Amino acid sequence: MLRGSDSIAEGVSRVKVRIQDIAERVGVSSATVSNALNGRGGVGETKLKQILSLAREMGYVFERNSLNNKDYIRLVIFKRHGLVVMDTQFFAEILEHMTREAKQNGYELLVTHINMEKDQDYLKQINEICMEDCSGIILLGTEMFSEDLRLFAHTKAPLLVLDSMFRHDNYNCVVMNNYEAGYIACERLIAMGHTSIEHITASVRFNNMRDRRKGFQAAMVAHNIALPEDFLWQVTPTVEGAYRDMLDLLEKRKRPLPTAFFIANDVMAVGCVRALREKGISVPKDVSIIGMDDLNICQVTNPPLSTIRVYREDISRIAVQRLVAMMSPAAPKSVQKTEVSVTLVDRQSIRDLNTN
Repeated sequence: MLRGSDSIAEGVSRVKVRIQDIAERVGVSSATVSNALNGRGGVGETKLKQILSLAREMGYVFERNSLNNKDYIRLVIFKRHGLVVMDTQFFAEILEHMTREAKQNGYELLVTHINMEKDQDYLKQINEICMEDCSGIILLGTEMFSEDLRLFAHTKAPLLVLDSMFRHDNYNCVVMNNYEAGYIACERLIAMGHTSIEHITASVRFNNMRDRRKGFQAAMVAHNIALPEDFLWQVTPTVEGAYRDMLDLLEKRKRPLPTAFFIANDVMAVGCVRALREKGISVPKDVSIIGMDDLNICQVTNPPLSTIRVYREDISRIAVQRLVAMMSPAAPKSVQKTEVSVTLVDRQSIRDLNTN
């Protein structure tokens, strides 16, 4: 049986009060409210009391679900270090969309966090999840490697991986098309007259960012543009970490900057733009930037950031619907790996060199 702290959801709302509604009233993220409502850690005592009090006031009535009732889907948020999978708009929206889609299909979405660095008993947690008699399991695999995925090889329930593509492992996966994202971003910079283009990615390994880099490189090859040996810049994938690391990299830079960067996500892009500005490097006059994810912050940065839009609602909907289909006794045994297309969002961070 799962431990009480493993977020056995205690709430089924009798009225249509959304997590987002509570979050807006309290002034916190949807993920923080979800943690509070589902008994997970990471929420301060004062804020926890405020959230629970307001939830009751708004009509969010808590009823304990029985673990003998299989009408729930277990979402496992797996963290190796939590540098990317954290309390951000991207993952808050994923959680919100998946919760809604699960309910529309007759299931509750119950969330468990596993942190390899902080949870000494994470292997025990995984074993409990594998033995759980739930309807299905979705693994948020953003920070997972193949060796982590194999720890879930013996789950009793159908299992699907979200937000990471494991091409050589026998699991159903739903993910944004990261290769396409890198290719589209690079092609846009090339179309704007840039040939000196480099790539900023995370200093820790992720399948998604690997595929973005491959798409970026493929576009450069397709246009016969040579990449320097040191085209890859690596920064910590947080705003502050990217800012700090970018300052250091700019200090050490021996040759001129490229005219453009493709940055592997918007969080890092915000930190890098701040560092460039502090060094007196203007975006887009001196260097152009295109990011990835289309977070709301991209609209209010100076300048507003061009980026690649990820359709988080589509990814969430497809993942839940795929898992529900897998639950059927008549479900095909074949493994499906789905990559959801992305699109370009042009704002003001790319300079058009064709007009010079």
